[in-house]
Amino acid sequence: MHFAAQTHVDNSFGNSFEFIKNNVYGTCVLLEACKVFGQIKRFVHVSTDEVYGETDENATVGNHEASQLLPTNPYSASKAGAEMLVMAYGRSYGLPVIITRGNNVYGPHQFPEKLVPKFILLAMKRKPLPIQGDGSNVRSYLYCEDVAEAFEIVLHRGEVGHVYNVGTDVEKRVLDVATDICRLFSLDPSESIQFVENRPFNDQRYFLDTQKMKKLGWSERTKWEDGLRKTMEWYVRNVDWWGDISAALLPHPRMLSCHVVEKDHHPSAELDSEQNRNGYGE
Repeated sequence: MHFAAQTHVDNSFGNSFEFIKNNVYGTCVLLEACKVFGQIKRFVHVSTDEVYGETDENATVGNHEASQLLPTNPYSASKAGAEMLVMAYGRSYGLPVIITRGNNVYGPHQFPEKLVPKFILLAMKRKPLPIQGDGSNVRSYLYCEDVAEAFEIVLHRGEVGHVYNVGTDVEKRVLDVATDICRLFSLDPSESIQFVENRPFNDQRYFLDTQKMKKLGWSERTKWEDGLRKTMEWYVRNVDWWGDISAALLPHPRMLSCHVVEKDHHPSAELDSEQNRNGYGE
Protein backbone atom coordinates (compact mmCIF):
# COMPACT_ATOMS: atom_id res chain seq x y z
CA MET A 1 0.00 0.00 0.00
CA HIS A 2 1.14 3.53 -0.72
CA PHE A 3 -0.70 6.81 -0.27
CA ALA A 4 0.61 9.66 -2.40
CA ALA A 5 -0.43 13.15 -1.33
CA GLN A 6 0.91 16.27 -3.00
CA THR A 7 2.23 19.29 -1.13
CA HIS A 8 1.36 22.94 -1.51
CA VAL A 9 4.56 24.93 -1.17
CA ASP A 10 3.60 28.50 -2.00
CA ASN A 11 0.18 30.14 -1.96
CA SER A 12 1.15 32.46 -4.82
CA PHE A 13 0.28 31.42 -8.35
CA GLY A 14 3.31 33.35 -9.56
CA ASN A 15 5.71 30.59 -8.65
CA SER A 16 4.46 27.99 -11.11
CA PHE A 17 7.75 26.12 -11.07
CA GLU A 18 7.21 25.18 -7.43
CA PHE A 19 3.85 23.63 -8.29
CA ILE A 20 5.39 21.62 -11.10
CA LYS A 21 8.37 20.56 -9.01
CA ASN A 22 6.31 19.38 -6.06
CA ASN A 23 3.12 18.11 -7.66
CA VAL A 24 4.47 16.66 -10.90
CA TYR A 25 8.11 15.85 -10.20
CA GLY A 26 7.40 14.77 -6.63
CA THR A 27 4.69 12.38 -7.78
CA CYS A 28 7.00 11.05 -10.49
CA VAL A 29 9.68 10.26 -7.88
CA LEU A 30 7.16 8.28 -5.83
CA LEU A 31 5.89 6.41 -8.88
CA GLU A 32 9.39 5.51 -10.01
CA ALA A 33 10.32 4.30 -6.52
CA CYS A 34 7.22 2.12 -6.42
CA LYS A 35 7.97 0.76 -9.87
CA VAL A 36 11.50 -0.21 -8.83
CA PHE A 37 10.29 -1.73 -5.56
CA GLY A 38 7.77 -3.79 -7.44
CA GLN A 39 5.67 -4.92 -4.47
CA ILE A 40 3.15 -2.08 -4.04
CA LYS A 41 -0.39 -3.42 -3.56
CA ARG A 42 -2.14 -0.06 -3.92
CA PHE A 43 -0.92 3.38 -4.96
CA VAL A 44 -3.68 5.78 -3.89
CA HIS A 45 -3.07 9.21 -5.37
CA VAL A 46 -4.89 12.03 -3.58
CA SER A 47 -5.84 14.71 -6.08
CA THR A 48 -8.35 17.57 -6.04
CA ASP A 49 -11.70 18.71 -7.40
CA GLU A 50 -9.84 21.66 -8.97
CA VAL A 51 -8.58 19.57 -11.88
CA TYR A 52 -12.07 19.72 -13.42
CA GLY A 53 -11.88 23.49 -13.51
CA GLU A 54 -14.58 25.91 -12.51
CA THR A 55 -18.13 24.55 -12.33
CA ASP A 56 -20.91 26.67 -13.81
CA GLU A 57 -22.81 28.51 -11.08
CA ASN A 58 -26.14 27.17 -12.34
CA ALA A 59 -25.05 23.56 -12.78
CA THR A 60 -27.25 21.06 -10.92
CA VAL A 61 -25.11 18.01 -11.76
CA GLY A 62 -21.51 17.84 -10.62
CA ASN A 63 -18.43 16.69 -12.51
CA HIS A 64 -18.15 12.92 -12.66
CA GLU A 65 -14.96 10.92 -12.85
CA ALA A 66 -14.97 10.81 -16.66
CA SER A 67 -15.50 14.56 -17.06
CA GLN A 68 -12.88 16.45 -19.01
CA LEU A 69 -10.06 17.96 -16.97
CA LEU A 70 -10.00 21.74 -17.54
CA PRO A 71 -7.81 23.28 -14.80
CA THR A 72 -7.88 27.06 -14.78
CA ASN A 73 -4.56 27.94 -13.13
CA PRO A 74 -0.96 26.65 -12.86
CA TYR A 75 -1.59 25.08 -9.46
CA SER A 76 -4.52 22.92 -10.54
CA ALA A 77 -2.84 22.23 -13.90
CA SER A 78 0.12 20.74 -12.05
CA LYS A 79 -2.30 18.49 -10.15
CA ALA A 80 -3.82 17.34 -13.43
CA GLY A 81 -0.32 16.69 -14.78
CA ALA A 82 0.48 14.54 -11.76
CA GLU A 83 -2.68 12.54 -12.39
CA MET A 84 -1.63 11.88 -15.97
CA LEU A 85 1.67 10.49 -14.72
CA VAL A 86 -0.11 8.23 -12.23
CA MET A 87 -2.36 6.77 -14.92
CA ALA A 88 0.57 6.40 -17.32
CA TYR A 89 2.57 4.40 -14.78
CA GLY A 90 -0.48 2.25 -14.23
CA ARG A 91 -0.83 1.51 -17.94
CA SER A 92 2.86 1.22 -18.81
CA TYR A 93 4.22 -0.56 -15.77
CA GLY A 94 1.18 -2.16 -14.23
CA LEU A 95 1.30 -0.16 -10.99
CA PRO A 96 -1.97 -0.67 -9.05
CA VAL A 97 -2.97 3.00 -9.10
CA ILE A 98 -6.19 4.60 -7.86
CA ILE A 99 -6.94 8.34 -7.89
CA THR A 100 -9.25 10.27 -5.57
CA ARG A 101 -10.47 13.79 -6.33
CA GLY A 102 -11.80 15.48 -3.25
CA ASN A 103 -13.55 18.53 -1.89
CA ASN A 104 -12.00 20.64 0.86
CA VAL A 105 -11.25 18.98 4.18
CA TYR A 106 -11.40 20.58 7.62
CA GLY A 107 -11.01 19.39 11.19
CA PRO A 108 -8.79 19.39 14.30
CA HIS A 109 -5.00 19.69 13.93
CA GLN A 110 -5.26 21.56 10.62
CA PHE A 111 -2.59 24.21 10.06
CA PRO A 112 -4.08 27.67 10.71
CA GLU A 113 -3.41 29.23 7.31
CA LYS A 114 -6.43 27.22 6.10
CA LEU A 115 -9.81 28.90 6.05
CA VAL A 116 -11.68 27.16 8.89
CA PRO A 117 -8.91 27.12 11.54
CA LYS A 118 -7.77 30.61 10.52
CA PHE A 119 -11.24 32.04 11.09
CA ILE A 120 -11.69 30.08 14.33
CA LEU A 121 -8.43 31.37 15.78
CA LEU A 122 -9.11 34.94 14.68
CA ALA A 123 -12.60 34.76 16.18
CA MET A 124 -11.10 33.49 19.44
CA LYS A 125 -8.86 36.55 19.48
CA ARG A 126 -11.80 38.83 18.54
CA LYS A 127 -9.93 39.92 15.44
CA PRO A 128 -11.42 40.58 11.98
CA LEU A 129 -12.08 37.59 9.72
CA PRO A 130 -10.58 38.54 6.30
CA ILE A 131 -12.58 37.32 3.29
CA GLN A 132 -10.83 37.46 -0.06
CA GLY A 133 -13.09 39.08 -2.63
CA ASP A 134 -16.82 39.37 -1.91
CA GLY A 135 -17.20 35.99 -0.19
CA SER A 136 -19.49 34.57 -2.87
CA ASN A 137 -17.09 31.79 -3.89
CA VAL A 138 -18.70 28.43 -3.21
CA ARG A 139 -16.89 25.39 -1.80
CA SER A 140 -17.87 22.04 -0.30
CA TYR A 141 -16.36 20.94 3.00
CA LEU A 142 -15.81 17.44 4.37
CA TYR A 143 -14.92 16.60 7.96
CA CYS A 144 -11.52 14.90 8.15
CA GLU A 145 -12.76 11.67 9.73
CA ASP A 146 -15.26 11.16 6.89
CA VAL A 147 -12.46 11.58 4.35
CA ALA A 148 -10.24 9.13 6.22
CA GLU A 149 -13.08 6.60 6.01
CA ALA A 150 -13.38 7.27 2.29
CA PHE A 151 -9.69 6.52 1.79
CA GLU A 152 -10.04 3.28 3.72
CA ILE A 153 -12.95 2.20 1.53
CA VAL A 154 -11.10 3.13 -1.67
CA LEU A 155 -8.07 1.21 -0.45
CA HIS A 156 -9.99 -1.99 0.21
CA ARG A 157 -12.89 -1.80 -2.25
CA GLY A 158 -11.69 0.53 -4.99
CA GLU A 159 -10.87 -0.85 -8.41
CA VAL A 160 -7.34 -0.42 -9.73
CA GLY A 161 -7.13 2.09 -12.56
CA HIS A 162 -10.23 3.97 -11.44
CA VAL A 163 -10.88 7.50 -10.22
CA TYR A 164 -13.21 8.28 -7.29
CA ASN A 165 -14.74 11.63 -6.38
CA VAL A 166 -14.82 12.16 -2.62
CA GLY A 167 -17.26 14.95 -1.91
CA THR A 168 -20.51 16.32 -0.57
CA ASP A 169 -23.57 17.95 -2.09
CA VAL A 170 -23.62 20.56 0.68
CA GLU A 171 -22.10 23.83 -0.52
CA LYS A 172 -21.06 26.87 1.45
CA ARG A 173 -20.03 30.33 0.38
CA VAL A 174 -16.89 31.59 2.09
CA LEU A 175 -19.13 34.27 3.57
CA ASP A 176 -21.34 31.54 5.04
CA VAL A 177 -18.34 29.86 6.66
CA ALA A 178 -17.25 33.11 8.26
CA THR A 179 -20.78 33.83 9.45
CA ASP A 180 -21.17 30.36 10.99
CA ILE A 181 -17.89 30.75 12.88
CA CYS A 182 -18.90 34.21 14.12
CA ARG A 183 -22.07 32.70 15.55
CA LEU A 184 -20.11 30.00 17.38
CA PHE A 185 -18.29 32.78 19.22
CA SER A 186 -21.34 35.04 19.61
CA LEU A 187 -19.82 37.65 17.30
CA ASP A 188 -21.72 40.01 15.02
CA PRO A 189 -20.72 39.06 11.43
CA SER A 190 -21.33 42.61 10.22
CA GLU A 191 -18.67 43.84 12.64
CA SER A 192 -16.24 40.90 12.53
CA ILE A 193 -16.01 40.13 8.80
CA GLN A 194 -13.55 42.15 6.76
CA PHE A 195 -13.43 42.04 2.96
CA VAL A 196 -9.92 42.16 1.47
CA GLU A 197 -8.38 42.01 -1.99
CA ASN A 198 -9.20 38.84 -3.87
CA ARG A 199 -6.46 36.46 -4.95
CA PRO A 200 -5.74 35.55 -8.59
CA PHE A 201 -7.62 32.65 -10.19
CA ASN A 202 -10.13 32.31 -7.39
CA ASP A 203 -12.56 29.93 -9.08
CA GLN A 204 -16.20 30.51 -8.21
CA ARG A 205 -17.32 26.94 -7.65
CA TYR A 206 -16.31 23.26 -7.70
CA PHE A 207 -19.07 20.65 -7.69
CA LEU A 208 -18.64 16.86 -7.75
CA ASP A 209 -20.81 13.91 -8.65
CA THR A 210 -20.14 11.35 -5.90
CA GLN A 211 -22.39 8.46 -6.99
CA LYS A 212 -19.41 6.22 -7.65
CA MET A 213 -18.22 6.48 -4.04
CA LYS A 214 -21.74 5.91 -2.77
CA LYS A 215 -21.85 2.66 -4.73
CA LEU A 216 -18.73 1.60 -2.82
CA GLY A 217 -20.63 2.21 0.40
CA TRP A 218 -19.34 5.64 1.40
CA SER A 219 -21.10 8.91 2.08
CA GLU A 220 -20.34 11.71 4.49
CA ARG A 221 -21.62 11.15 8.02
CA THR A 222 -20.68 14.38 9.77
CA LYS A 223 -22.96 17.36 9.26
CA TRP A 224 -21.28 20.71 8.74
CA GLU A 225 -22.66 22.13 11.99
CA ASP A 226 -21.39 19.18 14.03
CA GLY A 227 -17.98 19.03 12.38
CA LEU A 228 -17.46 22.78 12.72
CA ARG A 229 -18.34 22.69 16.41
CA LYS A 230 -15.98 19.77 17.08
CA THR A 231 -13.23 21.59 15.21
CA MET A 232 -13.83 24.80 17.16
CA GLU A 233 -13.78 22.94 20.47
CA TRP A 234 -10.40 21.37 19.64
CA TYR A 235 -8.82 24.74 18.85
CA VAL A 236 -10.22 26.29 22.01
CA ARG A 237 -8.62 23.47 24.02
CA ASN A 238 -5.33 23.65 22.11
CA VAL A 239 -4.84 27.35 21.56
CA ASP A 240 -1.01 27.11 21.78
CA TRP A 241 -0.64 23.92 19.73
CA TRP A 242 1.18 25.54 16.79
CA GLY A 243 3.27 28.13 18.62
CA ASP A 244 3.71 31.42 16.77
CA ILE A 245 1.21 31.36 13.90
CA SER A 246 0.89 35.10 13.37
CA ALA A 247 2.11 34.87 9.76
CA ALA A 248 -0.49 32.22 8.95
CA LEU A 249 -3.32 34.45 10.15
CA LEU A 250 -2.60 37.22 7.65
CA PRO A 251 -5.22 37.82 4.93
CA HIS A 252 -2.80 36.60 2.24
CA PRO A 253 -0.32 34.19 3.86
CA ARG A 254 2.73 33.16 1.85
CA MET A 255 4.45 30.34 3.65
CA LEU A 256 5.06 26.60 3.72
CA SER A 257 1.89 24.65 4.44
CA CYS A 258 3.18 21.08 4.72
CA HIS A 259 3.77 20.29 8.39
CA VAL A 260 4.54 17.21 10.42
CA VAL A 261 2.62 16.69 13.65
CA GLU A 262 4.54 14.72 16.25
CA LYS A 263 2.34 15.11 19.35
CA ASP A 264 -0.35 12.67 18.30
CA HIS A 265 -2.01 11.33 15.21
CA HIS A 266 -5.14 12.73 13.62
CA PRO A 267 -6.50 12.31 10.08
CA SER A 268 -6.56 16.01 9.24
CA ALA A 269 -2.87 16.35 10.11
CA GLU A 270 -2.15 14.12 7.11
CA LEU A 271 -4.89 15.49 4.88
CA ASP A 272 -3.85 19.11 5.41
CA SER A 273 -1.10 18.95 2.81
CA GLU A 274 -3.45 18.30 -0.08
CA GLN A 275 -7.21 18.44 0.51
CA ASN A 276 -7.05 21.92 2.03
CA ARG A 277 -5.52 24.52 -0.17
CA ASN A 278 -6.16 27.62 -2.30
CA GLY A 279 -4.71 30.64 -0.55
CA TYR A 280 -6.21 30.23 2.86
CA GLY A 281 -7.34 26.81 1.77
CA GLU A 282 -11.09 26.95 1.69
